[in-house]
Amino acid sequence: MYAKSLAAYDFRCFGKAKLDFQYPGRETSGASELNNVNLILGDNGGGKSSILRAVAIAVLAPVLQETGFVAYRMVRRPDCKSALLRVDAIFDGTEYSETSLDPKRRSYHELVARFEARENSNRDRLSLEKTPNTPVAERIYDDYSPAFFVVGYGATRRVETSDYSESSARRQRGLRYHRVAGLFEDHIAVRPLQSWFPKLRAHHRQQALGIINSILPSNIRFEGKFDEGDQQFLFLFGDNETPFSSLSDGYKAFIGMAGDLIGHLADVCPDGASLTDISGVVLIDEIDLHLHPEWQRTILPTLARSFPSLQFICTTHSPLVASAVRKENIFITADADDGTATVKQIEENVFGRSAEQILLSSYFGLESTRSQEFVSESEQLLKSAASGDKEAALTFLDRLAAPALAQQELVGLSRDKDDTEAKDEGRETRGDA
Repeated sequence: MYAKSLAAYDFRCFGKAKLDFQYPGRETSGASELNNVNLILGDNGGGKSSILRAVAIAVLAPVLQETGFVAYRMVRRPDCKSALLRVDAIFDGTEYSETSLDPKRRSYHELVARFEARENSNRDRLSLEKTPNTPVAERIYDDYSPAFFVVGYGATRRVETSDYSESSARRQRGLRYHRVAGLFEDHIAVRPLQSWFPKLRAHHRQQALGIINSILPSNIRFEGKFDEGDQQFLFLFGDNETPFSSLSDGYKAFIGMAGDLIGHLADVCPDGASLTDISGVVLIDEIDLHLHPEWQRTILPTLARSFPSLQFICTTHSPLVASAVRKENIFITADADDGTATVKQIEENVFGRSAEQILLSSYFGLESTRSQEFVSESEQLLKSAASGDKEAALTFLDRLAAPALAQQELVGLSRDKDDTEAKDEGRETRGDA
């Protein structure tokens, strides 16, 4: 299943928002090279996370009513009495049958959910508005069906490293909701590798190993080796075997999330099928969480290519993440004329631009990438210089020139080093002659 589009009315901070997503197999105009990636940018409190929640709710509404989901302040306050969510969804042959995996067999259905605000309460009432009248509709109540496959990860996600009981976790929340609970509840833990990897069938285990290593940087590998003493898996970091708990926060957060996703794919994957055949929606808040800038530059293309049948809808504050996709992949939360939040796309190109160029573009809207203190001091110096203060004028010019002079100095040092090495090489050559 893929979300072709989302419409939200009076949901949380939104008055009206409409998004037409990229998804695998999209052939209409405006399709991107990374046609399974959608990236949402915007200010804090602008509604980025709410878009992820809206998709999860509209798709899973029938089961959310009975699986531990709490509809806390979903209707926009204080003016509205109800909110409406609608996802136009695409179902394919991987969902209609446990044996058919033909993604070309597609049908389109409207999934709608409504919230009603309760008087004197922050908990709203979720009501089911519409479900598809097809054989796939009943599969939403089957936790292990590949139909309606949606997984979500919130910005406070973490990996469970203490004793983890999968049965206990599922008693607290239904499995369908548990897969997206991190979008609604803080500090939801994703499943550790040891809770699902040893249970995989042999062919799925090999596929999982291949996928994990395809999305990790080249300096770390996972070969499935388990330390019985520490009761955790080992990773080959350089030449050293390193327990999962000893990895950096960035590696743990990313491996934990990706591993959890693979585990859920294995839960619904028919025997004999490939994990990468399963279609579905993956919602990730702050995709750049804990990641070094070098990794941020490649994270989205890497995920898109390693999971070609999944549709990714992600949020970020990182210009390096944004520089890896096309303008067709990007949505920006913005303010509507009535003061509510809305979503838009713009025509400005972003692919391949530098971080500073993107931060100064319409996508982030910064006036400067310098520190605010530096800018304020420079503005004051400029005012003093304009009033005739010569010393302030010289200081202002020195401030502006400092980065350029520093860069020139580095270039000069590099040239001096190259000249010295060339002279030394020439002496050695003459000596050998």
